[in-house]
Amino acid sequence: MDFYIKDLQTYSEMLAVRQLQQEIWGFGDPGMGVYPPVLNTAAKNGGVVLGAFESGTDRMVGFLFGFLGREPGGPLKLCSQAMGVLPEWRGRGVGEALKWAQRERVLQQDLPLITWTFDPLESPNAYLNLHKLGAVARRYWRDIYGSDFGQLNAGLPTDRLLAEWWIKGPRVSKRNSRPGIVPSAAAPVFEVKGHAGDLRIVGTNLCLENDLLSVEIPPNIHAVKQTSLDLAMEWRLQVRQVFETCFSAGFIAIDFLSDVRNGARRSRYLLAKLTPALAEEIGLDR
Repeated sequence: MDFYIKDLQTYSEMLAVRQLQQEIWGFGDPGMGVYPPVLNTAAKNGGVVLGAFESGTDRMVGFLFGFLGREPGGPLKLCSQAMGVLPEWRGRGVGEALKWAQRERVLQQDLPLITWTFDPLESPNAYLNLHKLGAVARRYWRDIYGSDFGQLNAGLPTDRLLAEWWIKGPRVSKRNSRPGIVPSAAAPVFEVKGHAGDLRIVGTNLCLENDLLSVEIPPNIHAVKQTSLDLAMEWRLQVRQVFETCFSAGFIAIDFLSDVRNGARRSRYLLAKLTPALAEEIGLDR
């Protein structure tokens, strides 16, 4: 492996994380991002602050930060606030390695849950979170950071899904990265045409009587934004409506599947009705 993971403990390492955030997300305001004193305090009080470093050069190429928290009535958990990887290091397993290392640290504290948010239109993040790691999602938050949240988020409301990673459950313990196939019983919500940056919704059929639903999104939302910001906005609003409706009806996002058909990549969420058996498989504290 051409990188290694370690716990960050010194203040100079926290300062390096601040610089890394600027490189990754292109914040216009140098004060944006996680503040080094917060990282430093969290690392000394039950939080998890990890860095990924290039072997040989010891250059930091990624980081992951989380702090302890609890929602009203919920268990003590780790709130995973931020993870970033330099663009040239993406697709090389850095993010996945950081998350599994985070799980090890949190299991040592005997905590059951790690949560974080992610953009529902970011296919690579959804694939990592739901498919490779085995997280699930059942809450959708609208525009939580506003419109001025770095170059990567420019042009669209900053909607987010809340990932729930129940790290003691059998689902996570046996998770692997085998390519997924959309089950035949999963009813597609969107009818789409086009490909890559021109993929568009031409029809919607949301039938909540089905036990399984598949929700397609663009494999690369940034290519869509380059084609047409209006088209990207349509994806944002349509996906928002579907997730909010499904979650209100008792569905939960359980997987994200990606395959190549007729030379074009297709990306889909898989949503299922939350049953007692599914909750047990996830290890869910409902």
